[in-house]
Amino acid sequence: MVKKFLQHFTTFDLVIIALLSAGGIATKPFVRALAQIFTGSLIPIGTVAGIFYMLWIVLACCIVQKRGTAILVGIVQSVLVVAFDMLGNRGLANLLVYIIPGITLELVMLLFPRYVSSLFSSFTAGGVANATGAVIVGWFFLRLPAIPLFGSAAVSYLFGGIGGIVAFKLFKIVKGFRTSAEDFDSADQA
Repeated sequence: MVKKFLQHFTTFDLVIIALLSAGGIATKPFVRALAQIFTGSLIPIGTVAGIFYMLWIVLACCIVQKRGTAILVGIVQSVLVVAFDMLGNRGLANLLVYIIPGITLELVMLLFPRYVSSLFSSFTAGGVANATGAVIVGWFFLRLPAIPLFGSAAVSYLFGGIGGIVAFKLFKIVKGFRTSAEDFDSADQA
C-alpha cells in the first residue's frame, strides 16, 4: 500500500518534499527564538511562528501538486526531528505535531478539486494545518481550557493562513523564473 502511494510521486517530487521538509526543520530553532521574543510565555510559540512553519508545507503542496504531499512532508519532518534529537520535552508524542496537521490539511483539501493551487486554498491549507498543530499542543501538552484553546486555534489559523499566502506568492515567483528561463532557452535555440 505504501509502495502504491509513493509510486505516483516522481523522484523530483520526492526531492522537493525532502528539501522543503528539511528547510522547515532547519529554520525552526531560529523562528522559535524570534517568536518567543514577540509572544512571551502567554501564547504558544507555534501560534505566531506558524507563518514560517506552514510556509514549507504549503510551498511543497504548491510545487508538487499531488495529493498526499502534506502527509509526506509531515512524516519527513517527524523523522528529521527524531534523527536530530530535536524532540524537546515532549518526547515521541511531539511527532503528532508534524504528522496530524499534514493529514488534516489533506482532508480539507478534498474540498478543493485543484488541490493547493490558489490564494484561497493556500490560505486555507496553512490555516488548517497550523490550527491543528495549535490544538494538539494546547490540548495534549499545555492542557489549555476550552476558551484559550479556541482563541489559540483561531489565531493559529490566521497566522498559518498568512504563511500559506506567503508560500503561494513564493511559488508564483519561482514559477515566473522557470517560465522566463524556458522562454530564454527557446529564444536562444531559435
